[in-house]
Amino acid sequence: MVGRPRNPVVLTDTERAALLKWTRSRTCSQALALRAQIVLCCEHESTNTAVAQSLGISRDVVGKWRSRFLDQRLDGLHEQPRPGRPRAVDDDAVATVLVRTLAPAPGARHAWSTRSMAAETGLSQTTVNRIWSAHRIHPAPGSSPRRAGQVSLLPAEIHDVVGLFLDPPMRVLAVSATPHSTPLRDQRPAGRSVDRRRAETRNLFAVANAFASLRGVTTGTSGSHAPLREFLEHLDRTVAASMNVHLLAGGLDESALRTVDEWQHGHPRFRCDNAPDPSSWIDEIDFLLANNPLPGHENLFGFAASLTKVRNDVRAWCSTWTPRTSPYSWAKSPRALWSGAANRGINNDSKSVSETASEQTGHDLEPTSAIPDDSATASGTTDRVVHLVREALATGQYHAGERVKEAPLAARLGVSRGPIREALRVLAEEGMLERLPNRGAAVPDVSATNILDLYAVRASLGALVMRRVAVLGHAHLQPVNAALAEVRAAARNSDDVRIGEADLCFQDAIARTANLPQASSFFERLTMRLRMFISVLRLGYAEAGDLIARENATIFDALRNGDGNEAARLWRVKVERSVRYMVAQLPRDHFDPDLWITIAGKPNPRPGDPRNLPR
Repeated sequence: MVGRPRNPVVLTDTERAALLKWTRSRTCSQALALRAQIVLCCEHESTNTAVAQSLGISRDVVGKWRSRFLDQRLDGLHEQPRPGRPRAVDDDAVATVLVRTLAPAPGARHAWSTRSMAAETGLSQTTVNRIWSAHRIHPAPGSSPRRAGQVSLLPAEIHDVVGLFLDPPMRVLAVSATPHSTPLRDQRPAGRSVDRRRAETRNLFAVANAFASLRGVTTGTSGSHAPLREFLEHLDRTVAASMNVHLLAGGLDESALRTVDEWQHGHPRFRCDNAPDPSSWIDEIDFLLANNPLPGHENLFGFAASLTKVRNDVRAWCSTWTPRTSPYSWAKSPRALWSGAANRGINNDSKSVSETASEQTGHDLEPTSAIPDDSATASGTTDRVVHLVREALATGQYHAGERVKEAPLAARLGVSRGPIREALRVLAEEGMLERLPNRGAAVPDVSATNILDLYAVRASLGALVMRRVAVLGHAHLQPVNAALAEVRAAARNSDDVRIGEADLCFQDAIARTANLPQASSFFERLTMRLRMFISVLRLGYAEAGDLIARENATIFDALRNGDGNEAARLWRVKVERSVRYMVAQLPRDHFDPDLWITIAGKPNPRPGDPRNLPR
């Protein structure tokens, strides 16, 4: 029997991704996975008979879920309310349990138990346990889930959690990451336990996820996404221009996704991944916290420094929430992106670990190891320490000549001194630090010689990448054009802080576009050293914003026109102006033009320049 054609099923990209995820999920119910398979088959088969034969089920089951999906889309595949006794616990009671989970536990306990929560809310222990289980909340620390070999939506080289946006049913978590980082993979040893602070971080996001899902069922989306755009704009202003921003979103409808997509076109360093259901959103959070200690451990610089404030703010927002309440929006301040548990930065004195810990009163620093030091993860530990210290140097957290000592830094990061020693060696090879015989390492002094040395190499290497990019064609210039737009926006808004970062990002974008891996990698290392010099000298760009924007625009025009020699000449002029300005900030040094020309050479004259004509 062939069967009669039924109403066709046409899926959107978001719906297809959600259905595929349900069919592959280990935590999704078998019933929901089967319904997802039915709908996916219905997209390609016009008759219920063909789908039934393919899946080995009856035609009536296929017809039921085809019709349900066409009427209600993805929501129609979930279990529907059944007749019988009314619910003993309504949504308000569930929300109360969720919000109370964020409050401090009674007595001397670190976490809520079903018994203490039942006594607090007047519900039974069974009911409390059922609510927590349904919404994936685990107040007490335990073993972290493992998805060996699986790949996350989030990148591996995460720097910090930098933002949270809640507008039921929408929830968006923003993390900053190094550019071009690979997807996060689960490479943890089996059975690793979760420390208390990371469990608190995880439960904050679990409650936010559950509350947005619970309240979003009745409210739906407001239709206006102006608060979401304001949140993204705020992130763009606060997160360093050298970092990419990844958005883990959930509950976004087609209109919200279009809003984010349109916004991303002008901001290429942003990327948004929409989790198809609440379970997959919290799965990604579990994966993030289990494989990357930066966001969840208070002994590390990161989100844990802001955990108490954000948790209290989310609890207050949820407690007073109504359908008319403004969305919750939090973005980390630029200064807090490197601050520790008390916004103090690194304690860099020479005291012992025990003395240092005893002075940090009121912040409950635990002696647990933030990053494991076993041989399987030693390389990853060193890489993370290198990343953290490099960013601290580039953002001016150390002063010129200041020693970077192993013992205080190891205590601050919660690791042994081995990865610290290796990280300092790597940074010394990059030129970010100077090795001191038997005394560790120190931040290099900023002298005219160091500045001329850096800029001379940068001038020659920049000319190389300029000529290379000029021959690639217009199609390869989109990242450079986007970076130029950031420079123009900063100049237009007279943003003195952002213009310097945006200018360096524009230069790095050209280096990456050249598709010369060795040259671009070395160029970006020079950029990090340059950021350090700028931070140490505390250079300002109050009067140079428009000039920088014009310089970069002329360089871009030359690249777009395929004139590599002109782009290299303009780059050389820009570098000389920069080195003159930087040396002028040194009280005891002066710019020697003869020395500069000797080591950097003369720029090629402009075509048609009278000085280029024979006499």
